[in-house]
Amino acid sequence: MSGPPTGYRAPVSPEPTPARRLRDALEPVAMVHVHSAEAREQYEALGLERFAGYVLGRAGTLGLPPTTLVVAAFGVFEPDTLGAVYESALTTATVPDVLAAKQAGAVRCLHRVLGEPARDVEEVVTALRAGLERAPLLGKPLFAGLSALDWPGDAWGRLWHAANLLREFRGDVHLAALLAHGIGALESNLLTEAHVGIPVPRYTRTRSWSEEAIAAARDDLVDRVLLTPEGTLTERGAALRHDVEDATDAALDPVLEGMEHALDRVVERCTTWSRDLRAEGAFPDDDGKLRAG
Repeated sequence: MSGPPTGYRAPVSPEPTPARRLRDALEPVAMVHVHSAEAREQYEALGLERFAGYVLGRAGTLGLPPTTLVVAAFGVFEPDTLGAVYESALTTATVPDVLAAKQAGAVRCLHRVLGEPARDVEEVVTALRAGLERAPLLGKPLFAGLSALDWPGDAWGRLWHAANLLREFRGDVHLAALLAHGIGALESNLLTEAHVGIPVPRYTRTRSWSEEAIAAARDDLVDRVLLTPEGTLTERGAALRHDVEDATDAALDPVLEGMEHALDRVVERCTTWSRDLRAEGAFPDDDGKLRAG
C-alpha cells in the first residue's frame, strides 16, 4: 500500500436508525443511577464511591459472579482496575443493599427533576415492555440478569428499569458484534472515540487503561489500517465500525417490532425527559458522552 491511509472522521448521521434513536433518547434516563446526586448519596450511605456503586450495582444483577465473569461481561474497562473495584465493593456492601440503593437513587432523581409522573410515563413504559418481551435472552448475560429482577412499583422507576434493560440488551449485542469483527476491549474504546468524534484517547482514559496500553493498542489499529497515526478512522476502519453498528441495530429489530407504532412517541417523550435530566446535571451535558455510551 503506497502512502498513509486516508483519514476519515465519521460525521454524526442526520438520520440515525430507529434503534439508535431509541438508544440515544433513553441513555440519560437509564444512567441517572450513575451520574445523579441522588445516586451518589445512596452509594455513599453504604460506604461506596460512585464508581464502586455502579460496578457492584451492575454486576449484582448476576448474583455474586466471580471477578472474571464481571470483567468479561462489562467488556470495556481495564480488567485489573475493574476487578479490584468490584472485589473491594463486595467487602463494603451487600448486593441486595446496592441494588436497592441504585433504584432508590434513580427514582428520587427522576421525581426531583421531572416531577410527578403523568399518564404518558405509563404509556411509554407499556410500549417499551412490549418491545422487551420480544428481546431474546440467549447470549446476553447482563440483560438476562437484569430481566430477572422485579419491576419497580413507582412509574418513574419502571421507566428507568425499562431503559436499563434496553441499554444492557444493546450493550451485550454490541460487545458480541465487536468481538465478531476482531475488536477487543481497549481497541473498541479507541474506535468508538474516532467514530463519534471524541479526540483519541480522551474517553478511553476514563476506563482506567494505562497510557502504555493505549499507545500499544493505537499502534496495532494503525498497523491494521483501521486508524490513522493522527487517531482518525481510515476508510477501512469507518467501514468496520459502521458494520458493528449495523449488527448492533439489527439485533434490536425484535424489540422495535414489539413496540409496533409507538417508537416515535417513545423517542419524543424520552428525548424531552433526557434533555431535562442533562440540564439538571443528572447526566453529563455532553453530546460525545451521550453518543459514546
